Amino acid sequence: MRVVQKKHAVMMEYVIIAVLIAAAVVVAVIMFGKNVSHEMNVATKSMSDAKGAESYQSELEKNSAQDIKSANEHEKAMHNYDK
Repeated sequence: MRVVQKKHAVMMEYVIIAVLIAAAVVVAVIMFGKNVSHEMNVATKSMSDAKGAESYQSELEKNSAQDIKSANEHEKAMHNYDK
């Protein structure tokens, strides 16, 4: 009977490890998904039209500065730095 309990305990450890790995993958996709998607779009456009990829990349660079600015403003609002 004890052997069965040990097997279940070991299996539970593997389940916990699998859940932690899955959570890490979800966090990575949430954090980097948008950037990877944009880079894949640039790669796709470069295969079909080099000029289109160049303009799309410059548009992304322009928008990234605006995204950083809005993220910083949001962070300041969340932490009440101005008050």
